[in-house]
Amino acid sequence: MRKAISLVVIILARSLALAEPPVKLYYVGEAKLSSADGKAMGSQVYLLEKTLDRDKATITERALIVREDGKAEEWTLRFAVKEDGTFTLTEDSKRAEGSGKFFGPAWKWTYFKATYKSTNDIEVEDENFLADDSFGTARQKRMGPDKKVLMYMDISLKGVTPKTYEILRAGLLKK
Repeated sequence: MRKAISLVVIILARSLALAEPPVKLYYVGEAKLSSADGKAMGSQVYLLEKTLDRDKATITERALIVREDGKAEEWTLRFAVKEDGTFTLTEDSKRAEGSGKFFGPAWKWTYFKATYKSTNDIEVEDENFLADDSFGTARQKRMGPDKKVLMYMDISLKGVTPKTYEILRAGLLKK
């Protein structure tokens, strides 16, 4: 009996030791907006907290977006990742949902492509290029119900420390 208990304890301790804690990454960046014909339409500030939870096969992105008029809104996107690199995407307030695929080494992906739809009938084609954990770019094409391009967003993000992220977030949410 003691051997059996010892074996169970060893197996449990080993599996707990193998569990990877979630990884949090923080970014600040800008989205430049342009019309379907390429005319500049301003920009937005992005603050992003990204949590990679390999054990739960999820990625959570909490984005604070500040428009040119100073108004800020938060979006929380959740990626449910499958072993083949495909994922489904949901947004906490049910404003958007969709799916896509990651490319590159698992949990160190360098590219993903997704399509999602928002509750206001806007469809978004999203391509993200992730050079490494410190930098990323994205291009989003937003289309109306008729599939006509309404605008493009070109986003660039640079990694920051958790402290820098919290200071910026607190300052932006005070407004």
